[in-house]
Amino acid sequence: MTPQIQSLSSERVNERCFWAQSIAQGLELYGKSLRDLPSDLRQHCKAADLSQNHISQSDINRLWNAAARLSQDECFGLRVGRHHQSNTLSLLALAAASSETLGDAIQRVIRFMPVFSSQVQLYSVEDDQYLTLYFQPRGNPHPQHMEAVMSQCNKIWEALGIGKASLMLEARLTGEHERNRDQCETLLGNRVRLGAKRLSFRITRQLLRTALPNADAFLRKRLDSSLEDMLSELPNVDFAEQVKQRIRVLVAEREVSEELVATPFNMSPRHLRRKLSEVQTTYEKLLDEVRMELAMRLIREGKLNLGRIAFELGFLDPSSFTRAFRRWTGMSPTSFRSQHKQPAIPGA
Repeated sequence: MTPQIQSLSSERVNERCFWAQSIAQGLELYGKSLRDLPSDLRQHCKAADLSQNHISQSDINRLWNAAARLSQDECFGLRVGRHHQSNTLSLLALAAASSETLGDAIQRVIRFMPVFSSQVQLYSVEDDQYLTLYFQPRGNPHPQHMEAVMSQCNKIWEALGIGKASLMLEARLTGEHERNRDQCETLLGNRVRLGAKRLSFRITRQLLRTALPNADAFLRKRLDSSLEDMLSELPNVDFAEQVKQRIRVLVAEREVSEELVATPFNMSPRHLRRKLSEVQTTYEKLLDEVRMELAMRLIREGKLNLGRIAFELGFLDPSSFTRAFRRWTGMSPTSFRSQHKQPAIPGA
């Protein structure tokens, strides 16, 4: 079953800095260097230990855009995935190879993918004949990044020790790479289908029971423990959505405060602020987002006057609400209501 994944703000999705470093290294194949990249982004790409650092989704997308322009290579993402390997990928590949079966290895990669890339979530769908492994974007990642993740995952299958990566029957790409089909198939080591709705690999279901020659229960237990620790330390972008839902409830009850928001999470307001800062947001910003969303919905519904809406959202007076609404939308609540007024029904 396809998981229900909420759309996340690009401001709250970030990525491990080794991806930025890989982009810079990939450009060296085209005679380009760090100096060719936007100056404010070079700090994320320098040759240094940036293992604890993250880069925002908007900035990593800017890097991919710059790399695509500099390389003039539609397969740049696939090529980066093929030729560059981080320590994190090596760890994930080792964990997969220590699994008992191919099916276990795939599920292990799905489980620990957030350690490797926070912008991509994996899930699998099985039918009588096939298992299809889908690459689901989180937020709005660059298409080249999605292809790089796919290409790197293909290296994990190759490292399992059971032969050529052709155990994956088919790789499906969303881009129209027709003139680069041969390159895509070479880089992925698979037959490629172009113009798919979602990036995915397809494998014969019977192969999932294939025993892996390097299965290692002793190592597997310790790698799983290390990867679980790494997962627990990642910024939880879903936490901001949970906090927003709590704010919605409290706004509806017309009693909202940082203390009341923090209570069901068993944390102090100070701890709440720290957790939200990890995903580049604040309590005040989330409250502002909730009020904006509710204001626009209530005005569209047309059941309450503007003064009552201001009261329901916790504003001290209508003028405060009007100023906030202008900041959100660039227009007054009255103008917004006029634009979204429901047409009268003839004969009603």
